[in-house]
Amino acid sequence: MELSTYNAAHDDVTLRDAGHFGRFRVTGADAAALLHHLTTNDIKKLKSGEACDAALVTSKARLLDVVSVLRDDSGFLVITSPNRRAGFAPHAQKFILYRQDVKIEDVTETTHLFGVFGPNAGTVVAEIENKAATTRLPFGGFWLFGGEDLGARLRASGKPFVDGDTYNVLRVEAGIGAAGLEIGEDFNPWEANLDANLSLSKGCYNGQEVIARLNTYKKVKQKLKGLKLAAPIPMGQACALKVNGRTVGAISSSVESPRLGAIALAYVRSTHAVAGTPVEVERAEETQTATVADLPFIA
Repeated sequence: MELSTYNAAHDDVTLRDAGHFGRFRVTGADAAALLHHLTTNDIKKLKSGEACDAALVTSKARLLDVVSVLRDDSGFLVITSPNRRAGFAPHAQKFILYRQDVKIEDVTETTHLFGVFGPNAGTVVAEIENKAATTRLPFGGFWLFGGEDLGARLRASGKPFVDGDTYNVLRVEAGIGAAGLEIGEDFNPWEANLDANLSLSKGCYNGQEVIARLNTYKKVKQKLKGLKLAAPIPMGQACALKVNGRTVGAISSSVESPRLGAIALAYVRSTHAVAGTPVEVERAEETQTATVADLPFIA
């Protein structure tokens, strides 16, 4: 991990090459209607130049991905997670009704995307036209998209680019889930803390009935929480959380933070998802104690 870049993200600003994120142009007279029905946020209210983040879910409200939807004069740009690119277009095509005017084009290879985040991110993005605020990046982030000159322009700013390992620490500190770890079909948007990406007032959309029912009747059985660990755990190791011998959750991501020490993201049963609750972390080699914490660890 690059400590100077890590500190820049907290104290100034850092950049991320997001070329590995999927990007799709969705155009046509019925593009807004399709994306509105496909996602959990209010796409129809977006005006040209505006954007929002939204969950992509199954009819049973199980998470497929978290996407960013940006509207411009010609249609929409949809940004998927890196490992969810292949599934977006086939999933969306299933919801296009007969004779609807919608075109979905994968433009990942012909466009450029960068993330900018940190307390001074606004200084970098101020004069860049194609930008959108997002909750998918730590500490007040923006997506920047454009042509080949965009990368050169950002590098000329002198601000550091974050590597993958450093970014992973920063996203865990910020409580941001990653597809395949905290974002997947084992979870629903309420469990994944995606409240800000849900509209409870928009018209009918895929999974809406289940999402509304879970909220109305308080049926959320687990929550994505932080864990303060007694000792570091390598990323990717299977670890169950137990209380009095009973499994109450599992770790999804674990890192060693320069500012916080050993921390993790974990799904914890709602009955134990209270900050300060002690739990035991069991893995093959050892058992250690941990304490449940609210997210984000660092806002």
